[in-house]
Amino acid sequence: MLYLDKVSKQYSGGGKGARVVKAVDGVSCELMEDEIFALIGESGSGKSTLAELIVGLQQPTSGSIVWRERQTPAIQMVFQNPDRSMNPYWKVRDIVAEPLRLSGYPKQAAWLAAEELLAKVKLSSEYMDRLPAQCSGGQKQRIAIARALSMSPRLLVADEITSALDPMIEAEIMALLLELKRAEGMSILYITHRIETIAGFADRVAVMRSGTIQEIGDTAAVFHRPSSAYTRELIQASSYDRTPS
Repeated sequence: MLYLDKVSKQYSGGGKGARVVKAVDGVSCELMEDEIFALIGESGSGKSTLAELIVGLQQPTSGSIVWRERQTPAIQMVFQNPDRSMNPYWKVRDIVAEPLRLSGYPKQAAWLAAEELLAKVKLSSEYMDRLPAQCSGGQKQRIAIARALSMSPRLLVADEITSALDPMIEAEIMALLLELKRAEGMSILYITHRIETIAGFADRVAVMRSGTIQEIGDTAAVFHRPSSAYTRELIQASSYDRTPS
């Protein structure tokens, strides 16, 4: 579906002798059709920068990002803080309907579609008239997911979307993503620093550190037979139970 070939992103402070920071450094990997691909890494590892390169919010300094199709398929991104992408003065109906309205949908048709999209993320029609401030953090992430689904994405990028949620709500959101992946026939790039949460959720995982991929493979194999010392450290420091059931 998507190939990354030696993708790098560098930043410079400007001026003579300025330090060059390699946020992403020679990353090569593949995202496949109909899979959940987890990108794991600590804060500052470069995973969010890599996600922004994939969706086109930034351009790589070097390397290439190639889609199997001749044209780039629909991609949507859901961010860590939903408040940053929602107008606090808009009702939920208008927030979810916004991409449709920009695509030329009449207002009533867009609102009807918004109600159907909210149902997909397990929110009732009563949320249509609420403002973002009247919704919980988990509800706002569901609203953000509903808005992303309005464009029928082939790839949904979820960047640390559960990091501010309590474990029970996090589990609910991840279960929802699994259901939507199957129902919508899309792939998901799921970014998190919590490696213990992706067992049984992600099909494959890549572990990122200092802009580079330390390890990549099937999730079960990486958990039970990690090949890099850094991955082993992450697993040992997490709450993941490796005891066979």
